Amino acid sequence: MTLRALELFSGIGGFAAAVAELDVRVMGALDQDPAALESYRLNFPDHPTRRVDLERVSAWELIAPAAELWWLSPPCQPYCERGARRDLDDHRAGSIMHLMELLSRIPGAALPRHLALENVVGFVGSQAHGRLVELLAGRGYQLRERLLCPTQLGIPSRRPRFYLTASLSPLAPEKPASPRSLSPLAEYLDPMLTEGALEELFLPDEIISRFGAALPILEPDDPLSVTTCFTSGYGRSLTNAGSYLRCGSRVRRFSPEEIIRLLHFSPAFRFPPGMTLRRRWGLAGNSLSVVAVREVLAAFPEF
Repeated sequence: MTLRALELFSGIGGFAAAVAELDVRVMGALDQDPAALESYRLNFPDHPTRRVDLERVSAWELIAPAAELWWLSPPCQPYCERGARRDLDDHRAGSIMHLMELLSRIPGAALPRHLALENVVGFVGSQAHGRLVELLAGRGYQLRERLLCPTQLGIPSRRPRFYLTASLSPLAPEKPASPRSLSPLAEYLDPMLTEGALEELFLPDEIISRFGAALPILEPDDPLSVTTCFTSGYGRSLTNAGSYLRCGSRVRRFSPEEIIRLLHFSPAFRFPPGMTLRRRWGLAGNSLSVVAVREVLAAFPEF
C-alpha cells in the first residue's frame, strides 16, 4: 500500500531520492529557496512543489495533502557548533517553532501517522529538541532518537546527524547495527577532474603555502581517506567547511557533483544548467545523506 509523504524543507530532494525506489508517493515538497526548488523540479518532475515560507504556512496547507508521513529538515544554524548556538532565540528557528505550534492544535484525526526529523548533532539537548519531544509524546507518538553518520554505513564521508522518528503506531523493532567496511573514496571521484579539467576547483599555490597545514587534504588513493562534513559554506570558507583533494603537486576542492555522489543521490541527478559553482556547493552542503535517510526510515513498519 502506497505511503503518502510530505517533504518539508525539501531542499534539492534528499528525502525524495531516498524513497525513489520505495512505495512512497510524495504529495508535496515545500521550501522557500528558489534555487533548491529549481533543482528539485528538474530531478523529480512528478512531485508537486511549492515555494512556501514555513514560518507562515497554515495548518490547512499541511493537512490538505493527507500525508501519512512528514519529513522535516529544519534550519540547523541555531544549533551548529560553529555558530552562536542561540537555539530558539535565533530567528532561523522560527519555522520549527511555528510547525510545533501547528502540531499542538491540529485535530488528532488529521495528524500524520509518522513524522521524522533530521538536524545537526547540536540539536540534541536544545530547547527546540526538548519542546519537540515533549509535544510529540503528549500527542501520543512513540519516539526513537539516534545519531548516525554515513561512515557507519560504509560511506567515506563524515556527516553525523541527529534523527528522530515518531509514530502513532508501534515502531519496527530496532536492529543491531552491523559494521560495514568503507568504500574507497576514489569510487566517488571524477577522474577528469584529477587531470585539471575544471581549473576553477584548484586552490592557488599561495593559499596552500599559507593555509595548507590547516586544510584537511586527502589522498585520493588512500583507502583510509574520509571526507569531513561538507557545509553550505564550502567554496567560501577555507576551513571547517569540507575536505580537499591532492592531485599530483596541486590541491583542489571537491566538485558539487562529487559531493552529491558521496550523499548517494542517483547518478542521474543534475543541477540546473547555468547554475553557478558556488550555488551548487551551497545546495549540496545543505542536503541529506540518502543512505542515512533510508536507514532511519526503517523504523517505520512500512519500510
